[in-house]
Amino acid sequence: MRRADRTTGIILLIFSLILMDASRRMPPSATFGPGAGFLPFWLGALMAILSVLLIVQAFRRPATPVEKPAFPSGKALVAVGEAVAGLALYILLLETLGFLVGTGLLTAYLLGVVEREEWRTTILVAVLNSVGLYFVFGHLLGVSLPRNMFGF
Repeated sequence: MRRADRTTGIILLIFSLILMDASRRMPPSATFGPGAGFLPFWLGALMAILSVLLIVQAFRRPATPVEKPAFPSGKALVAVGEAVAGLALYILLLETLGFLVGTGLLTAYLLGVVEREEWRTTILVAVLNSVGLYFVFGHLLGVSLPRNMFGF
């Protein structure tokens, strides 16, 4: 796991530095307050700090006699493939199904098919997830979510 943590830390550090550089190039705010690059810059800085901590921790941790493979295999690889396929299908059908229906179906798929949860729990969580997202985004934040042909 040490090698995987070092590799992941280095890759994340590179991405965070690229993010910080790109966010510095964003235009400053025309009004009072932070500009468009404020949040991405500080998120990149936080990610850089955490990735350096991961690299340091990986070097300080004692080596184990047999390291596990860094990438999944067997059933775990099948679960990753199912999750990626579900997300791809979600992206393709988002405009057709609408946000609420699509997100509910994605949640049900990930819990029921990929994670093999009990279907009663899966359906309850999927419905509560969609209702909660509708309440937060639709009512509290006033954001219009993608709708299907039936208007929801």
